[in-house]
Amino acid sequence: MVPRDVLNLPQYYYGGTLGNVWTQKSSSFRVWAPTASQMNLQLFSSATGQVTRQVPMQRGAGGTWKAVVPGNLNGWYYLYSVTIDGKTNTAVDPYATAIAPTGTRGMIVDLAATNPKGWNGDHFQGVPNPVDATIYEVSVRDFSIDPNGGFKYPGKYLAFTEHGTLGPDHVKTGVASLKQLGVNYVQIMPMQEFPDPGYTYNWGYDTMNFNVPEGMYATTPLGTARITQAKEMIQSLHRQHIGVIMDVVYNHTFAVQGSALNTLVPGYFWRTDAEGNLYNGSGVGNEVASERPMVQKFILDSLAYWVKEYHVNGFRFDLMALLGVNTMKKVSQELHAMDPNIVLYGEPWTGGTSGLPASQLLTKGQQQGLGIGVFNDNLRNAIEGNVFQPSALGYAMGGQGYVSAIENGVVGSIDYNSSIHDFAAAPSETINYVTSHDNYTLWDKLKLSNPTASKALRIKMDELAQAIVMTSQGVAFMQGGEEMLRTKGGNGNSYNAEDKVNEFNWARKAEYMNVFNYYAGLIHLRADHPAFRMTTAQQIRDNLSFLSSPSNTVEFELKNHANGDRWKNIIVIYNPGGQTTFNLPAGNWHIAGTANVIGNHDIGHASGTVSVPAITCEVLYQS
Repeated sequence: MVPRDVLNLPQYYYGGTLGNVWTQKSSSFRVWAPTASQMNLQLFSSATGQVTRQVPMQRGAGGTWKAVVPGNLNGWYYLYSVTIDGKTNTAVDPYATAIAPTGTRGMIVDLAATNPKGWNGDHFQGVPNPVDATIYEVSVRDFSIDPNGGFKYPGKYLAFTEHGTLGPDHVKTGVASLKQLGVNYVQIMPMQEFPDPGYTYNWGYDTMNFNVPEGMYATTPLGTARITQAKEMIQSLHRQHIGVIMDVVYNHTFAVQGSALNTLVPGYFWRTDAEGNLYNGSGVGNEVASERPMVQKFILDSLAYWVKEYHVNGFRFDLMALLGVNTMKKVSQELHAMDPNIVLYGEPWTGGTSGLPASQLLTKGQQQGLGIGVFNDNLRNAIEGNVFQPSALGYAMGGQGYVSAIENGVVGSIDYNSSIHDFAAAPSETINYVTSHDNYTLWDKLKLSNPTASKALRIKMDELAQAIVMTSQGVAFMQGGEEMLRTKGGNGNSYNAEDKVNEFNWARKAEYMNVFNYYAGLIHLRADHPAFRMTTAQQIRDNLSFLSSPSNTVEFELKNHANGDRWKNIIVIYNPGGQTTFNLPAGNWHIAGTANVIGNHDIGHASGTVSVPAITCEVLYQS
């Protein structure tokens, strides 16, 4: 028995390198296990064979145990044998950077040998401010598993390295489609190793080995293929000027009992009540005690490892609220010191009642000044309606009572004036979106909430919804596949559904190419015009004005070459109802966006007033 919180004392903190460090001459090992009475290092010459050699470990500083083994152990496997309270068990190294196929043994590897050709020259500059990012969320498997996508490596990391892939009607697929669309970041859904012995479908939000890429996405889970191929994916995206954001899960673990973390330091890594019962703020049975010094170090070390070894450019944090303000502040400080352009954001909510005091949860508003963004579910629910109510009508479907929430989103959720104010201190702190992998796809939600509407009307609703995201201040985010009206057949929680539910159906791109082109036009409009990407709250207050407009519509002006834009003034109108006439400020205006078309080209002119078609985002400008 160890008294509560005693392991948080300074004498049990170790600030140095943990895990395995390989060289040709020797391999060193260090693990944090302060309550252990004895530890041994077990070495295996193969992934499945018996123990080849057992090496006693010695006590080290800060509650650690260490061992150094002479010789070249590249390709060997290892476990820790730990004795606590007279009981001996084995554990995988929590810091393992490679593993056996089943994840039950760590692997000793020469990481430099896993680098693809040209890796040392791999670089992605990043954007000066997160508002310059347009983020595209994608699962490695979903992206390329469609047999009609033209991929040699369907469902694998290597699909992202394929160029010139074509789908039905010769539409571009894969990375070529991303380039055509114009996004500059992809958010890869969990690729940290997660338990799935059958290698069947799973989103992966139950991490088991935090510093190892998931083997299901490699051509083989054996050896170091997963490491090299994950790097090849990232390198390929960088060569297309697309940054890589990892979707990471540090708020909970797949399991407590039997896990390596609990075997090495029983009970330490999770929040418990006074009786020792696990808190369940994640909704899946446990929550990580990120406020404890060595838990916080584990998270920070892991994130830094992915940046250094895999060249990732940002992180999306699952249930980030549970990680807490103090931990996320340190995350931001350390990662921005490594890469000033790194993009950090996450979910500002929990999945249940947490053991962390409410004042320490990183909920909306608590992110102010931290260099971290949060998902803006206020704007999401305003655009598409309550995501937990399939029949709820959002603003894009003509729903009433959302104008104020839409205006809050337009200004980046900042403190704009006495009536329009929200949670962000700067526009970079709001991640604007209409759907993500959770809940229904936008197209499915539109079908469920508008069962009698024609397909043509629902397409206009879809385009208006995305136009609101792309023309609002803040960071733009979209679920991959929305540009081709992605459907999951009405499945609102497809975390373990079959490929036919989750896959990108590339035939839909061919079928809905006009929608794809509209999305691409929106993304290029945003990228080409910094007025939509102002960086400070004061800039927005100075250069964005709302104009008087008919009921349940929104009209605003971006003025005076806002944020250095080449267009002097820009008018944006959201009209979710029938065809409506809007007043315009004085002068002649060029129309750059109207029903089903948007971009940088002139598609008409207006003066005094403009007639806006039903369910349309209208964009006008003066040069």
